[in-house]
Amino acid sequence: MTNLLQMIEATAARGADGLVGTAREELSRALYALRRDDGGFAGLDGRSDPYYTLFAWFGLRALGASYDRDRLCAYMATHRHAAHAIDAQCAALLMACEGRSPHATQWSLIQSLLRGDAHGGAYALFLRCLAVRRIPRWAARAAWWHQRRLFQADRASRLPTPQLAAGLVLAALAGAEALDLVSALAGRQCANGGFVSAPNAPADLLATAVARFALGLSANADKAPCLRATQAQDLTFIEACWLDDGLFGASPAAAHGDAEHTFYGLLALGAAIG
Repeated sequence: MTNLLQMIEATAARGADGLVGTAREELSRALYALRRDDGGFAGLDGRSDPYYTLFAWFGLRALGASYDRDRLCAYMATHRHAAHAIDAQCAALLMACEGRSPHATQWSLIQSLLRGDAHGGAYALFLRCLAVRRIPRWAARAAWWHQRRLFQADRASRLPTPQLAAGLVLAALAGAEALDLVSALAGRQCANGGFVSAPNAPADLLATAVARFALGLSANADKAPCLRATQAQDLTFIEACWLDDGLFGASPAAAHGDAEHTFYGLLALGAAIG
């Protein structure tokens, strides 16, 4: 049985631990600056947003920084039954991890996995996976068997990198080889560092974080020797995504950083140095 959230958080914490103390403090201050009076953290429009609040919380936890649990949970409680499924799942995940509400049951997750999708789409399903303490190997195998055709070589080349990475994580949890996925993800790496979300696109931090994390989980990571060969270039790319406002952005060319990409920056660092 696997705790996927624990694996993700451990990787991000490893990335944070790889930074010098002053760098961790700077990142923490930049995240604190996103706090709003209602207890949430700012999204791209400057207003509190449950999605970006979840990532700010992830980032602060990875950095070992303190935060006001009561105010944070009070804010997220107002979104537990939001019409927007992803907002509701973000709130449910944070509150469950903080012990303010029950974790999702394995059975509810298994039903969603076997359907292949659920209310709110694939990303809401991913958040449900994080909210379950343990994912049984047999359930991951059943879900992989149900969805494996989506990731065959002829289709994999057309899928966005985050979807490829999600497929490879599922395959890893199921104990499946998924060599087509390993090859497709490795092919998204740029010679100058970073991974692209789609062929012929520029490298971006999200693709870099999720691709390296997924490839690191795979039992066939040795089939992607590029991970070690381009480690220095990837680390340089990740560092370049740390912007002047103290946050990580989507790419070195981004005008501003945000809480989401700051967590992806820590995840990418942890996956690259792991």
